[in-house]
Amino acid sequence: MAKTKTGLLLPLLAVAGLVAYVGMDTVTDTVGDLFGGSDPVIVEDNGYQLLVASDGKAKVKQCRAQVALTTRKCGDLKIVVIDATKMPFISRNIQLAWSDGIPSVLTRNSAKQAANRAAACGKFVPKYGGSCDEYALATTDEGDSGARTEEVPLREQRCQGGAVTGGYAKAGVGQSDKFLVVISNPKRIATRPFTGTDVAEDPVEQCTV
Repeated sequence: MAKTKTGLLLPLLAVAGLVAYVGMDTVTDTVGDLFGGSDPVIVEDNGYQLLVASDGKAKVKQCRAQVALTTRKCGDLKIVVIDATKMPFISRNIQLAWSDGIPSVLTRNSAKQAANRAAACGKFVPKYGGSCDEYALATTDEGDSGARTEEVPLREQRCQGGAVTGGYAKAGVGQSDKFLVVISNPKRIATRPFTGTDVAEDPVEQCTV
């Protein structure tokens, strides 16, 4: 579900199903226009789907969804992919963070990871035996006390660590490099907060990219 400027939750993924795919630009522009251009949008081709924040929409027009997933690049921009089939609750937190205005284009700074994690999650108390997830990512300049936090399964946290580290390596994201975060398989994003049940379709403990 996508959060609008008014705070109303709207069925973004359902809207995407109403858009006949005739090209990536058509999908992103149509869905973006329906939501005022500020909420995450879906790009799709050949059965591949990505959810992209509005600030990254112009970037993904440089390539197609399949190309982004296989090469981890759109033009000269590197891409890190979060798979909603493995991390539905982390994907939910990222999607809502984008709707709150937190950027999808981030700058890698692994030296800040511990400080950013403490600033965002230091006082977080899980209610359902899970773990604190923060977005923007703790390994970036943008990941600090302004990050959006939400409880997620501990398995997803472990999965994300491997996915992000592996994603950096696969896309060639070095220190101080900018990269775009996207969500693959957006139909699998959790529609409600975590309350103790892991709903992942593909619950791999240590994810690979």
